[in-house]
Amino acid sequence: GQNAASIYSNIWLSEWSNDEPINGTQDTALRDLRLGVYGALGVAQGVCVVVAAFCAALGGIRSSLFLHNRTLLNVLHSTMQFFDTTPLGRIINRFSQDVDCVDTVIPMIIRMWLSCIFWVLSTLFVISFSTPLFLAVIVPLSVLYYFVQRFYVATSRQLKRIESISRSPIYSHFG
Repeated sequence: GQNAASIYSNIWLSEWSNDEPINGTQDTALRDLRLGVYGALGVAQGVCVVVAAFCAALGGIRSSLFLHNRTLLNVLHSTMQFFDTTPLGRIINRFSQDVDCVDTVIPMIIRMWLSCIFWVLSTLFVISFSTPLFLAVIVPLSVLYYFVQRFYVATSRQLKRIESISRSPIYSHFG
C-alpha cells in the first residue's frame, strides 16, 4: 500500500509536470485536481504506514506472549531428570535471549525485510515497464542471488547455534 501510493504519487507528479500551460498560465481547476489527488496519495501513504506499524506492534506482542507462555509451560511440565541434566544457564538463556529476540530483533528484521522487498519489487516494476529488455538480465541475476542466499543462510544458522551454546555457561555461573 505504502509503496504503491509512493510510486503513483511520483507518476502523478510526472504527469502534472507535463501539463501544457494555456495562454501562459495553468488551468486552476486542473491544478486543484492535481493537488487534491497528490494530497490524497500522501494521506493514503501515511495511513498505510500507521496501519503497518500497528499490525507489527500487535503481532510482536502476541508472538512474544505466546513464546513466553509456551516456554514456561514446557519448563513447568519438565521432569526432574531434565533439571538434573540441563544447566540452569541454558534454561534462563531460553527465556532471556529468545524472548528478547522476539521482542526486539525479529520485528525490526521483518520490517526491514518487507520494506526492502517492496522497494525492490517496485523498482523492478518501474525499470521493467520503462525498459522491457531489463527482464532478460534480471532472470539470471535472480538465479545467482538464490544460490548465494542459500549459502549465507546455512552459515548464519550455524553461527547462531554456536553463539547460543557458548552463552549458556555464562548464564549458569550467575544462576
